[in-house]
This record gives sequence, C-alpha cells and structure tokens, in this order.
Amino acid sequence: MNKSKYISCVLLTFALLTGRSDFAQQYLLEPVITGLTSPVAFTFLPNDNVILTQRGGLARIFTLNNVHVSNFWNFTDSTVTGGEKGLLGVCLDPNYTVNRFVYFYYIHTGNVYRVVRLTENSNIGTNPFIVFQDTTATGAIHVAGNIRFGKDNKLYISIGDNGTSSNSQSLTTFKGKMLRINSNGTIPSDNPFFDDGNPKTGNDDRIWALGLRNSFDFCFSPVNDSLYATENSAGTPDEVNFIRKGKNYGWPICEGPCFPYNPLYKEPITSLPGTGAQNYAPTGIMVYTGSQMPELVNRLIVVGAGSGPLFKGLLKCELGNAPFYDTVTSKTIMLNINGRSTLMQGSDGYIYMMNLGGSIERVKYDLTGINNNNIPVGYSLSQNYPNPFNPVTSIKYEIPKAGIVTLKIFNSLGIEITTLVNETKQQGSHEVTWNALEYPSGVYFYEMKTSEFTELKKMVLVK
Repeated sequence: MNKSKYISCVLLTFALLTGRSDFAQQYLLEPVITGLTSPVAFTFLPNDNVILTQRGGLARIFTLNNVHVSNFWNFTDSTVTGGEKGLLGVCLDPNYTVNRFVYFYYIHTGNVYRVVRLTENSNIGTNPFIVFQDTTATGAIHVAGNIRFGKDNKLYISIGDNGTSSNSQSLTTFKGKMLRINSNGTIPSDNPFFDDGNPKTGNDDRIWALGLRNSFDFCFSPVNDSLYATENSAGTPDEVNFIRKGKNYGWPICEGPCFPYNPLYKEPITSLPGTGAQNYAPTGIMVYTGSQMPELVNRLIVVGAGSGPLFKGLLKCELGNAPFYDTVTSKTIMLNINGRSTLMQGSDGYIYMMNLGGSIERVKYDLTGINNNNIPVGYSLSQNYPNPFNPVTSIKYEIPKAGIVTLKIFNSLGIEITTLVNETKQQGSHEVTWNALEYPSGVYFYEMKTSEFTELKKMVLVK
C-alpha cells in the first residue's frame, strides 16, 4: 500500500455494517491542480474553475487541467500568518451569477478577524467590502474556520475558541462559536441570542451555536437543511456535530459524549478516536449527492489533517434517523490518507479535496478491480441498532488484530451496570446484543476498550 500523500493512494473500503454483503470498492486519488503553497480551502466557480486560498494571503483561480488563470486578489500585505492564522476560508454568494460576489475569511493586520467581499470581474477581485470584522486580538491557535452560505441565504462562519476554552461558553464573544450574519454584514433578528443588534453590548448577536473548540469546516446538506461541522478536541475523541440553532456543544465541559449524561449539551453525532497526542483532526466535510459514485449518495464524507495511529483516512459515514439524518450509524475508511482539508463535489459528480501538501485531488475508482476483502484497517464502534430501542439492541464493532476487548454498559450517572464482552477476540467484525428488559427507560452509554482504543457512545431505552 502506497502511503505517500504526493501520489495516488489506494486502499480497500469495507462492507457496510448493515447486514448486506456489498463488495468493497477500491478508490484512488488523482492530482488535478499542483504546485500550490500552503493551500487551505477552495470552491468551484460556475464554469468549473477553482478559486482557492493560500495561507500566506494569495487567492488564485485554476482550471481543473492545472492551468493558472489568475491571481484573484493578493492579501499578502495585510494577512497575518503563523500558527493557524492566514488566508483561510472562501465561498461564493448564492446569487453569484448575478452579483459576482466572492467572500474570504482571514486574519488581518493587527490580528483582526475579517470576512471581506470582492466582486469578480474577468477573474480578478474588485470593490472590497468588509462584511465581518472584530478587532478582538487573536493568538496563533484555534482561529481556523470556514465560511459558507446556508439555504436561508445567510452567511455562516465557524471560529475556534482562540486557545481560551472559557470563550466557548460565553455569549459575549464570537470565539468558539458558529456565527450567522446577512450577506451585507448586518445581523438577522431571528438569531437565537439576538438582543439589541450590537455584538459589543449584551450578547454577541451573531451567535448561532456555541460550545465549540476548533471547528475547522462545516457543510450544509443538499438533501435538507442539516448543518454538519467537524470539531478538533483537546484530548480525545474528535467529533462531528449536527449544528442546530441555539444549541450548546459542550466544550470545555465535554469532549465527545458528555459522561455522565448532561441534557444541557448537544452530543456529537459521531466521535473519532485518537491518543490525545495524535488525533484524527477532522477538517473537510461534505454530503455527497453526485452521479459518479452511487454507493456514496446521501452519505457524509469526512477527511482529516492528522495522522493519529488509531484512526485516519477519508471516511464514509452512514447517516440515520431520516428525514433529519442527525445520527451516524457506522463509519467506513475509503482511503488511508491524512493531511487534507476542504472537500467539495464537482459538477462532474466527483469528490475533490485539498491536499495541504500543495495540490487538489480528485477521488476516482481504481479500475484494476473490486475486492470483497472485509478485513478492518482500524478499530471502530458502531451506533447501536435500533436506537432508541425496547428492550433489545445490537452493537457492532471491528478490530484490526486479535486482542482483549471489553464492552461495558453504564447508566446516565456513569455507573457501570453490566459487561457484555470481556475476552480475547479475533481480527474482524463482531456483534453483541443487550437485553435491557430489567432496566428502566433512559439514557445509557456503552464503551469499548482494547489496549489501543477506547470509544464511548450513547443509546436510549424507551419502554
């Protein structure tokens, strides 16, 4: 298996944990744009050209044939770099074909957070207009984020806690939040913490959701209005969150599911295990709806920048609880890669991703063959099914090598009530059931442990 991030990577994916006997598909990466310097994010223009950001401050346009069309705008004389700072996010206005507006998120001179709107004219930016600016000085960490428009035509901005965890729970600062503003920078009066329209007095009226540590990227589902966001944790595990209006995602009180359970905080829809020192570091995220890869349609696709020894790669996440799709029932590793960020779907139906090493890649099938080898490449613990349940539910898990596995059940107070597994298991996929006939309705947790892996999930018993 070739692990180089500079050439095509190939790895088997594995049959879905749904009881079907699907064949696992092989994928590869095809570089389409190369020679970039510290790239971060990109989006597609209507003509299928790519507009991208480089951390140092240069916004550029390329064709998918690696032809450099233009330097759209040069922010280098006003961009602060170092740590996670720089020219970061980019998106198009929903009415771009009419108004030609392109938005950029970056850290401006004086350590100022800024979103600026430019008007495209013959592949060059013109008429800069500041949409968002806050002069609260920033340090070097947890400033990364992105900007995207929702289906409500509002501009959403994800910003980290800037290394001060208490920021995330404060309603008087924009740090550690998901923000929502109008395209001209004004503040919608239906924001959940709107009071006087002035973010400097009372609540910061721009807040849409709080309790986030370092949400690098997010996406809106083309299927409905669901907003999914990646979250980089301090220790372990990293998270993917289902962002809703006014909800609190728990940082710094919780990492992963709150344990014991606390109804004040919204649980992540899935956790991504790591060691703390080396984590998955989720970055890019999207919901696939293209025509090229039918096995991925309506699946949540996630990629990370980290090289955690327990878990890394391009992930396919099965979404559950239709029509809300606010749970992840299982995860499958499509490609064993790291060092990536933005994920976007092209008009050709392919998935494209940013390689932080200096390129944009297209995900394609490896036509050398299809393989039905279902040996796991990593540890994974699936969401129990059904959930909610009464009184029996099944829990599936995978281990890449033989070893001692424990799987225990805890009540909402964190008290262990039973052990389902405590023995040596062979490499492969396993399933265990829990009959909760003797237990009352409520929230329960199940935790899987090996010598190299720990993951905790929540389930609900309803009688």
